Amino acid sequence: MGRRGMAATSHPTATLTAITILQAGGNAIDAAVAACAVQCVVEPGSTGIGGDCFVLMAKGGSDKVLAYDGSGRAPAAATLDWYREQGFSEIPRQSPHAVTIPGSVEAWATLVKDHGRLKLAQLLQPAIALARDGYVVAPRAAADWAGQAALMAKDEPTARVFLPEGRA
Repeated sequence: MGRRGMAATSHPTATLTAITILQAGGNAIDAAVAACAVQCVVEPGSTGIGGDCFVLMAKGGSDKVLAYDGSGRAPAAATLDWYREQGFSEIPRQSPHAVTIPGSVEAWATLVKDHGRLKLAQLLQPAIALARDGYVVAPRAAADWAGQAALMAKDEPTARVFLPEGRA
């Protein structure tokens, strides 16, 4: 086991971000939030601010497990009866009815407020810079985009951003 910290994610840029945050004096929560924010940019098909965040953690030296539920909320009117009244027997995946109000960013803010050492604004800067300045698209993200090209092409604003010159 490492004694000075470590980080592992599915994307090298997110992992490097986490390590950089640790080296800057951040703790594991800070590193995780920063890495997750970066993954929202570099692997949007896998991680996104429009999603949920679930955390089970224990502070160093403690065996008390803390749970954070950053799941999105559904509107109060979104009951099974309401969907049936609208004629739904199943919810179409590509519809506004298939999503909740995102909970991940609020969970990040709460985690950082409760357990972080650094400010949320500082932790989000690497993701903001990558979104603004660009980054090398990893093979995984390229494959995800290519696999969704036909779907993205159906929505003009999405196609304009994610299908330059009409291709993934």
